[in-house]
Amino acid sequence: MAISRRFPWARPIVLALLLALLLAIGGGGIAWWHGAGPVASAPKVHGFTFVDDVGRTVSVKAPVRRVVVFNRYNVEFVRAIAGTGPIVGIDAGTAKERAYWPGLRDVAVVGQGQSTPNYDAVADLAPDLVILPRNGAWAEADRLLTPLGIPVAVVTAWDVLKHEQNAALLGKLFEKPQEAEALSAFYRHWRDLLAQRLRGVKRKRVYLEEVGDYRTLLPGSGWHDMIETGGGINVFGDVTISAGNAARGTSQGFTVDPEDVIARRPDVIIKLQPGQYAPHPRAFSRAVLERIAARPGFATIPAVRSGQVYHVSYYLAGGCSKIVGALQVAKWLYPERFRDVDPEAVMAQWLTRFQHVPARRGYSASLAEVRK
Repeated sequence: MAISRRFPWARPIVLALLLALLLAIGGGGIAWWHGAGPVASAPKVHGFTFVDDVGRTVSVKAPVRRVVVFNRYNVEFVRAIAGTGPIVGIDAGTAKERAYWPGLRDVAVVGQGQSTPNYDAVADLAPDLVILPRNGAWAEADRLLTPLGIPVAVVTAWDVLKHEQNAALLGKLFEKPQEAEALSAFYRHWRDLLAQRLRGVKRKRVYLEEVGDYRTLLPGSGWHDMIETGGGINVFGDVTISAGNAARGTSQGFTVDPEDVIARRPDVIIKLQPGQYAPHPRAFSRAVLERIAARPGFATIPAVRSGQVYHVSYYLAGGCSKIVGALQVAKWLYPERFRDVDPEAVMAQWLTRFQHVPARRGYSASLAEVRK
């Protein structure tokens, strides 16, 4: 016998229950009860199309739940916005700093670095997206992975000039807009302070050297932009890569002649080394700085004469798209304008608030300091 005939009062209840079930199954936002408690409906997945850092149109399913990330700065951005949960693969260069990545100790290592991904290992992880910077092997990755249904996006988190653009994009990819805006607000505060206090300043000349001796950084690298944002003039900022000098390197590392450094008479010399989360020992900094000062002919350089030769870790210099590095440059060049700014304290905020690791101090040292 039909329920409606025997129990006419039950028909509205049955219909209501059926309607609730249909709405729950259809994603109507109503949770269905199971046992003693409600089971939340799964978040909706939808298509998201965007233009990446090199102008490619990329389509993904959002929110991204499984991502392979190359380059430490990109991994930092993902961690700051989405946490480490979505990260399923990183490169060996990033993974070596295990103390810096407590949430990634069991994550797969999928290649030595951004130039040498292990595509088989990446494919085995079946990620929703692979992220590389524009100076990585993104073209090869696109050619090999996209046919497998694995989209590749170029995001360059080390670019101080594209911080907000990068943060906003990752906020959309992981559907974490508030976290992305918090990161950009932190960056904007210090960027705007730099712009305000450097207005009208007579800019000083800076020679920036990476780990290799006489290896400088040119326009097109984030390091050049860090110097400019911090109020300096890159003494090799006029150099462009051409057929005649291509053998000397790229904008990310270009070999110059010692005589040319001396002739350009920098007011400040900054040495980038080493790339590690732990601050460098004072004895190491002293040795680095004294070796630079002892180079033939360097005693005549204004930076050496005044003791304005600095050794700084890549970690502080690169903090938050290099805005922490720009603050440190400005503090060295114009201490009277940045008397109340402590770049190491800003670095501590970056580490604790956005990277969720303990703060460290002692990431830089000066020739004048070690000679006291």
